[in-house]
Amino acid sequence: MEDADQTTAYRLTITVDGVDLPVDEDVRHALLDDIRVAVRDRLGERHGVEVDQDDITVATGYRYVQVPAECPLCSERLDLLSVHLDNENGAYASAMCSSVHCEWSGDAVYRIVDLEGSESDAVESSVLTGDITPNYSPY
Repeated sequence: MEDADQTTAYRLTITVDGVDLPVDEDVRHALLDDIRVAVRDRLGERHGVEVDQDDITVATGYRYVQVPAECPLCSERLDLLSVHLDNENGAYASAMCSSVHCEWSGDAVYRIVDLEGSESDAVESSVLTGDITPNYSPY
Protein backbone atom coordinates (compact mmCIF):
# COMPACT_ATOMS: atom_id res chain seq x y z
CA MET A 1 0.00 0.00 0.00
CA GLU A 2 1.32 3.45 -0.90
CA ASP A 3 2.08 6.01 1.80
CA ALA A 4 -0.76 8.56 1.81
CA ASP A 5 1.73 11.30 2.82
CA GLN A 6 3.93 10.84 -0.25
CA THR A 7 3.95 13.69 -2.73
CA THR A 8 5.26 14.27 -6.19
CA ALA A 9 5.87 17.50 -8.10
CA TYR A 10 3.59 18.18 -11.03
CA ARG A 11 2.43 21.14 -13.01
CA LEU A 12 -1.19 21.96 -12.31
CA THR A 13 -3.04 23.40 -15.29
CA ILE A 14 -6.46 25.00 -14.95
CA THR A 15 -8.05 26.16 -18.20
CA VAL A 16 -11.18 28.28 -18.38
CA ASP A 17 -12.56 28.73 -21.90
CA GLY A 18 -15.27 31.13 -22.99
CA VAL A 19 -15.01 33.56 -20.08
CA ASP A 20 -15.75 37.25 -20.67
CA LEU A 21 -13.01 39.14 -18.86
CA PRO A 22 -13.13 42.86 -18.12
CA VAL A 23 -11.83 45.06 -20.94
CA ASP A 24 -10.18 47.52 -18.55
CA GLU A 25 -6.58 46.31 -18.15
CA ASP A 26 -6.25 47.28 -14.47
CA VAL A 27 -9.51 45.56 -13.53
CA ARG A 28 -8.56 42.45 -15.55
CA HIS A 29 -5.12 42.23 -13.88
CA ALA A 30 -6.73 42.61 -10.44
CA LEU A 31 -9.11 39.76 -11.28
CA LEU A 32 -6.26 37.52 -12.46
CA ASP A 33 -4.27 38.31 -9.29
CA ASP A 34 -7.33 37.44 -7.16
CA ILE A 35 -7.53 34.06 -8.92
CA ARG A 36 -3.83 33.42 -8.26
CA VAL A 37 -4.22 34.20 -4.55
CA ALA A 38 -7.41 32.12 -4.30
CA VAL A 39 -5.75 29.06 -5.84
CA ARG A 40 -2.75 29.35 -3.53
CA ASP A 41 -4.93 29.84 -0.46
CA ARG A 42 -7.30 27.01 -1.34
CA LEU A 43 -4.45 24.55 -1.87
CA GLY A 44 -2.84 25.51 1.43
CA GLU A 45 -5.87 25.88 3.67
CA ARG A 46 -7.97 22.99 2.46
CA HIS A 47 -5.36 20.49 1.35
CA GLY A 48 -2.10 21.35 3.09
CA VAL A 49 -0.30 21.91 -0.21
CA GLU A 50 2.05 24.87 0.21
CA VAL A 51 2.78 26.78 -2.99
CA ASP A 52 4.95 29.87 -3.23
CA GLN A 53 3.03 32.82 -4.68
CA ASP A 54 5.71 33.27 -7.38
CA ASP A 55 5.13 29.69 -8.60
CA ILE A 56 1.56 30.46 -9.68
CA THR A 57 0.98 32.15 -13.03
CA VAL A 58 -2.46 33.25 -14.16
CA ALA A 59 -2.54 34.63 -17.71
CA THR A 60 -4.97 35.10 -20.55
CA GLY A 61 -4.59 33.80 -24.07
CA TYR A 62 -2.90 30.73 -25.45
CA ARG A 63 0.46 29.32 -24.38
CA TYR A 64 2.89 26.97 -26.03
CA VAL A 65 5.60 24.81 -24.57
CA GLN A 66 9.20 24.41 -25.64
CA VAL A 67 12.33 22.81 -24.30
CA PRO A 68 15.91 23.96 -24.85
CA ALA A 69 18.04 22.26 -27.51
CA GLU A 70 20.24 20.85 -24.73
CA CYS A 71 21.13 17.31 -23.78
CA PRO A 72 18.73 16.06 -21.08
CA LEU A 73 21.63 14.27 -19.34
CA CYS A 74 24.53 16.73 -19.38
CA SER A 75 22.99 20.02 -20.66
CA GLU A 76 25.45 20.37 -23.53
CA ARG A 77 24.24 21.56 -26.94
CA LEU A 78 22.39 19.03 -29.09
CA ASP A 79 23.37 18.43 -32.69
CA LEU A 80 20.17 18.17 -34.70
CA LEU A 81 20.55 16.00 -37.77
CA SER A 82 18.13 14.77 -40.42
CA VAL A 83 14.49 15.84 -40.21
CA HIS A 84 11.74 13.25 -40.77
CA LEU A 85 8.19 14.43 -41.42
CA ASP A 86 5.47 12.47 -39.72
CA ASN A 87 2.04 11.95 -41.23
CA GLU A 88 0.21 14.01 -38.63
CA ASN A 89 1.19 17.39 -37.21
CA GLY A 90 4.93 17.65 -37.09
CA ALA A 91 8.33 16.12 -37.58
CA TYR A 92 11.24 14.46 -35.82
CA ALA A 93 14.92 15.34 -36.05
CA SER A 94 17.63 12.92 -35.05
CA ALA A 95 19.50 14.46 -32.13
CA MET A 96 22.85 13.69 -30.57
CA CYS A 97 24.66 15.27 -27.65
CA SER A 98 27.60 17.36 -28.84
CA SER A 99 29.77 16.35 -25.87
CA VAL A 100 32.36 13.65 -26.53
CA HIS A 101 31.82 12.47 -22.93
CA CYS A 102 28.08 11.84 -23.31
CA GLU A 103 26.44 9.25 -25.51
CA TRP A 104 22.83 10.49 -25.41
CA SER A 105 20.93 10.36 -28.67
CA GLY A 106 17.26 10.42 -29.56
CA ASP A 107 14.67 12.43 -31.47
CA ALA A 108 13.73 16.08 -31.22
CA VAL A 109 9.94 16.25 -31.56
CA TYR A 110 8.36 19.11 -33.51
CA ARG A 111 4.70 20.09 -33.67
CA ILE A 112 2.90 22.86 -35.51
CA VAL A 113 2.05 25.44 -32.83
CA ASP A 114 0.85 28.23 -35.13
CA LEU A 115 0.33 29.11 -38.76
CA GLU A 116 1.53 32.53 -39.83
CA GLY A 117 0.41 34.05 -43.08
CA SER A 118 -0.84 37.20 -44.66
CA GLU A 119 -3.23 38.65 -47.13
CA SER A 120 -1.24 41.89 -47.14
CA ASP A 121 2.27 43.02 -46.16
CA ALA A 122 1.79 42.11 -42.47
CA VAL A 123 2.41 38.53 -41.34
CA GLU A 124 -0.06 37.51 -38.66
CA SER A 125 -0.43 34.62 -36.24
CA SER A 126 -3.52 32.56 -37.01
CA VAL A 127 -3.84 31.75 -33.30
CA LEU A 128 -3.74 35.41 -32.23
CA THR A 129 -6.24 36.45 -34.89
CA GLY A 130 -8.61 33.66 -33.84
CA ASP A 131 -8.57 31.96 -37.24
CA ILE A 132 -7.45 28.68 -35.63
CA THR A 133 -7.73 27.38 -32.08
CA PRO A 134 -4.93 25.30 -30.61
CA ASN A 135 -5.61 21.93 -28.99
CA TYR A 136 -4.10 21.09 -25.63
CA SER A 137 -3.10 17.51 -24.94
CA PRO A 138 -1.44 16.08 -21.83
CA TYR A 139 1.84 14.19 -22.18
